[in-house]
Amino acid sequence: MSIDAAIPMPAHAWLNGRIVPFDQCVVHARSQGAFWGANVFEGLRGYWDAERQDTAVFRLQDHLGRLSRSAKCLRLGIAWSDADLAQACMDVVVANDLRQDVHMCVVAYFDMAPNCDPMVLTANTGVHITATAAPRTPGYKDGVSACISSWRRIGDDSMPPRIKTGANYHNSRLAHHEAVRNGYGTTLLLNPQGHVAEGPGSCVVMVRDGRLVTPPATSGALEGITLETVGVLAETAVGAQLEYREIDRTELYVADEIFLCGTMCEVQPVVSVDRLAVGPGVPGPITRRLQEAFDRSVRGGARAEWCTWAQAAEYRTGQPAVGVVV
Repeated sequence: MSIDAAIPMPAHAWLNGRIVPFDQCVVHARSQGAFWGANVFEGLRGYWDAERQDTAVFRLQDHLGRLSRSAKCLRLGIAWSDADLAQACMDVVVANDLRQDVHMCVVAYFDMAPNCDPMVLTANTGVHITATAAPRTPGYKDGVSACISSWRRIGDDSMPPRIKTGANYHNSRLAHHEAVRNGYGTTLLLNPQGHVAEGPGSCVVMVRDGRLVTPPATSGALEGITLETVGVLAETAVGAQLEYREIDRTELYVADEIFLCGTMCEVQPVVSVDRLAVGPGVPGPITRRLQEAFDRSVRGGARAEWCTWAQAAEYRTGQPAVGVVV
């Protein structure tokens, strides 16, 4: 089934200060953002509340803060503040009125440079924001199979994983596509030192003897917002702290539970690694308890401060701060 057949495209997007028709949210093929992946981005989820008739965007300010840090590392300056972008995100959600869970992408990019030179640093930059329907994947309930990738994770001395830039995700695509061709649901990458880094678009957490362990950012993992969320929830949901340390490949083989953390996959169980069952080969009890705590939090219940409601007064008072529906 094609993506278009599976998920209808929304009506609107946001491009450089204006709400535009979705199919007009375009950048030039010779822009640095499109040509070389010279951009930084954030993926966010919004959770629809039918009773409230509103969408809770999860950890909006934290995502925009990480976007700013990524842009700083690339020396990418944009014309909009975090407050402007927060308003724009709300405008996109409200304009599309999808009435279901959504996935939102905020992308800041280098645009055309003089003579279309992809190398020169240019002050010509832009931002686009899109929000599409994002139903929860079957892997959230059933878990996924994983393999150890033959591709190694990029490092801070080459293409820093701390910078959430499109170019870095070629590494993830190579690894993920290899895994799918070989019959797995996803993959896990090792860093050049042979330690576990992360999944193609998610952090990885291992449970051993009731302890939650994840690789540190210095192992090549993104500084994950969903991962940090799980660390906070773990203290009350399972009475454990999230430990950051290096993980060997074979530790995954003997782990009691493994799950992935990310905006797209949320908290997703891994039920096998290299065709070896993780525990009994089904999602484990700690993973399930964390999923329950996570679900309560993202829908505005347990941790209301993490959720920004699209219809909130500060976003709906007067005209949109930066968006105009055309």
